[in-house]
Amino acid sequence: MDLREYLRVFRAHWLGMVLITLLGVAVAFGWTLLQPKVYTADASAIVQANTSGDTGDSSLSSAMLGNSLTSGRVKTYVALGQSRAVAEGVITELNLDVSADQLVKQVSVANTVDTTTLKVTADASSPEKARDIAEAWVRSMGAEVNRLETTDPAKKGAVFLSPIDSARLPDAPSSPNTRLALALGALVGLAVAVGYGLL
Repeated sequence: MDLREYLRVFRAHWLGMVLITLLGVAVAFGWTLLQPKVYTADASAIVQANTSGDTGDSSLSSAMLGNSLTSGRVKTYVALGQSRAVAEGVITELNLDVSADQLVKQVSVANTVDTTTLKVTADASSPEKARDIAEAWVRSMGAEVNRLETTDPAKKGAVFLSPIDSARLPDAPSSPNTRLALALGALVGLAVAVGYGLL
């Protein structure tokens, strides 16, 4: 078929094709309304070294030692940040009615390449809950890092975790993606409409 034949098909069946396309968009929109909304919040922290001790030494050698210490710990702390121990600390702090295994699935911890920064991303059913979990997760990670370094969750060791960016309150859900769903609904509806017109 050439372009003129496609145009002739559209002229003959344009109303039905438009209605089918709109139906595809409507179905996609209805699907998004039925999906549970998920909000995402991010918080971050930096791995720091306490190399000055009581002498206040801030020499180049101390800085290099601190960099070596923190770089060597980052991957360990990423794994630690995805542990049930951290989740249990958050559950206790926020009094959440969820298991540690379930909460771990809602949070991810990543290290920005070539940095000692850790980014915590939390998903929840409300903006406030996502923000609170992300911030509490950073605090619980800090306590677990201290416990790992000094056996005391309140005492900083040679390396510790310091919050650098608090979580912002999400202003829109991260899922479902309404724009994407509508676009896909329109494409599927259009494909069905074209098939209808050709038949």
